[in-house]
Amino acid sequence: MGTAHTGRQRPGLTSIVTAAGIVALVLAPAVAQADTDVAGETAPDAASENTLGPDGYKSLELGMSEDEAIATGLLTDRQELGDCTWFYLDPAEGEQNPGAGVVVSPTHGVVSIPGTQSNQTPEGVTMGSVHNDEGSTTEQIEGSYDKYTVDKTGPTPIYTAPAPGNPDAHYIFAIGDDDRAKDMGLTADDDGGCGLNA
Repeated sequence: MGTAHTGRQRPGLTSIVTAAGIVALVLAPAVAQADTDVAGETAPDAASENTLGPDGYKSLELGMSEDEAIATGLLTDRQELGDCTWFYLDPAEGEQNPGAGVVVSPTHGVVSIPGTQSNQTPEGVTMGSVHNDEGSTTEQIEGSYDKYTVDKTGPTPIYTAPAPGNPDAHYIFAIGDDDRAKDMGLTADDDGGCGLNA
């Protein structure tokens, strides 16, 4: 496992909720302002090694126990987050935004997996960072999912879309000032008490 993030202080749940932009992704929007049906586009090869799919990323899957998740070799920097546990993805998996991480519930296992700048959803949605003009546009996100919601009540717009192929999970996309996805993640609809869907 990598150690590039060792020693970093993980922001508490309150700071995640109030932080701007990229860390807002850990929480699903409480109030959706738009619910729109859109025809989906053809998905790229879902078997891609770098796909954040509807069930997980590589060998890391939603619902895995903490021990199973650790055994994948994809996690580093274990930290407590209330009753839940939080990890960074190993840096070899690509750059993820600060504050984004894998969240594990003691009762539901892995309940959230962040995206990195190296991966995409099966629908082809990618993320950039606040430091570049990369990442899918909101138009691309809207065209990739049959149904989605938009929450503009926080410091950054958040798109939420059901994960096609998994009726118990959804993707979350944080949108930057340039109208592009700056963060993304896969979250279980039932977060096992970790406060992600509050």
